Amino acid sequence: MTEASSPFELLDSIERRIREHAEPLPEEQLQANNRNGIAFRLKEWRLVATRGLVREVLVPSQITRVPGTHPWVAGVANVHGSALPVVDLVDFFWGERLSASPANRILLVCQGELECGMLVNEVMGVHPLLSQEECSEPRPFPVELSDYLVGWRCYQSEIWGEFSMQALVESPGFIDLSL
Repeated sequence: MTEASSPFELLDSIERRIREHAEPLPEEQLQANNRNGIAFRLKEWRLVATRGLVREVLVPSQITRVPGTHPWVAGVANVHGSALPVVDLVDFFWGERLSASPANRILLVCQGELECGMLVNEVMGVHPLLSQEECSEPRPFPVELSDYLVGWRCYQSEIWGEFSMQALVESPGFIDLSL
């Protein structure tokens, strides 16, 4: 090992040697890393939303009901000092209030000026979306979700729906929270 005259030269030398001996990642792994999403559950349905619009996963705190809004609007919550509207997705799709559970989470969805919380049964972390796992099973999800699903995949013998948050926040029935 040659002696470096300064700490910066030593670090530069170490970095250069690491890069010379590093193994490149296989192309398949690089593609898989770009196709991850946030896995969540609505009732018994396992869904994955691509990470683009979902900025954060929050533990539900106090949600204050707002009069004059649709029943599926759970209310507003204080998130990072701002009032954030929170939508109960189970109530939005099936007209049933989401049963309170310690596993409930809020997906913070941001698109342009729109920031909204989506209350879901559970968040199960980051989930891969690999194209070779496509299922052939016909319509494994309820019709209520059909406008928001871009496909479904089999992963470890379970069926997961690819959920489009973009389609949801752009749908005419969703944007107007007031009655």
